[in-house]
Amino acid sequence: MATVLESHSSSETTTSPVYRSAQPVVSFAEAESLAGQFGSPLLVASRTVLLRNYEAMRSSLPGVELFYAAKANPADAILRPLCEAGSSVDVCSYGEMQAALAAGFTPEMMIHTHPCKTVQNLTCCYAAGVRWFVYDNAGEIPKLAEHARDASLLLRLAVSSSSSLINLSAKFGAFEADAVPLMLAARDAGLTVRGMSFHVGSQCRSPEDFHNALCQARRIWDRAAKAGIALEVLDVGGGFPAPYLDSVLTLDVYCRSLARALEETFGDIPVRVIAEPGRGLVAETMTLVTRVLGKSERGGTRWYIIDDGLYGSFSGQVFDHVEYPLMASAAAERELFPCVVAGPTCDSSDVVTREQPLPDLEIGELLLVPTMGAYTCASASNFNGLDLARIIGVE
Repeated sequence: MATVLESHSSSETTTSPVYRSAQPVVSFAEAESLAGQFGSPLLVASRTVLLRNYEAMRSSLPGVELFYAAKANPADAILRPLCEAGSSVDVCSYGEMQAALAAGFTPEMMIHTHPCKTVQNLTCCYAAGVRWFVYDNAGEIPKLAEHARDASLLLRLAVSSSSSLINLSAKFGAFEADAVPLMLAARDAGLTVRGMSFHVGSQCRSPEDFHNALCQARRIWDRAAKAGIALEVLDVGGGFPAPYLDSVLTLDVYCRSLARALEETFGDIPVRVIAEPGRGLVAETMTLVTRVLGKSERGGTRWYIIDDGLYGSFSGQVFDHVEYPLMASAAAERELFPCVVAGPTCDSSDVVTREQPLPDLEIGELLLVPTMGAYTCASASNFNGLDLARIIGVE
């Protein structure tokens, strides 16, 4: 198995150790060896980096239970080590639940966080033993009352975020004025609301956004108590950022800021706090190994075709709105040129980047793409009949 590279700082992080930058989990020599064994494209998942991130979150968020958001990456190479490390899991569908069960999680270790479920989704997960569910609208209450009457419910709140890449409250979450009425409506239907959840948004770069959301959650919590609803659980969701082209705060610094905000807003009352880290936990654990299939000169610009693209592992550029750093071997010693890097499909919009200069690449040369562990293989497709990148676990 490949040896995992030690993390090292970019010029930005050297002078500012509170930031971390994108780093591959294998060297080019190791990538060549793995590609020779398994072919390319190849997603290399590092158990060491995964568990390092998990321990950083766990130690910097004392008392907070971690429920890994399986939607970020439901691969067994991710789920199984987290289960063995003691994590719980957040699922949104029967398929994610099945993947979690196969990796060793039990239904008691799961929370189902989709606020608007199909009846089949709800009944299949309930029949398997899942008992914690999330809702955010009145239309969900009759479904839960009929098919999951003894479930424990969390009401998802809509919250604002100024630094998140994607505003997840644009689609989900009850507005502040509607929160307590929705809890009362659930109680009137014979259901038990045990807490609240929120999500500050995907790739939330500033932990201050968590503080603002927690202030809102505390206001609602106190109103619920006055209305006779005794809440027990606060789910602070996910949103922890990962480094792509730009550096982000280290997990330790980020999570310690969140821990302080939790103490300031909820430290005076007994509350069970859980979190649903996804991207921030697993993005750095995978590196894509991709090979140059072809090169050409088009209109005075160098073009490279690689064996993975927007329909495959780079699907996160479409759905997740991030751009991944492409790394060439010995790039610091080679002259860089403007170029276009495109994927292998027949779709002319399958372009990975037009903005990242690269050396003069040869057909067959490998590129490494770090921070490929979240919302990549999870949203990839077999368009054009092409195979998905194979996932290989290494220490």
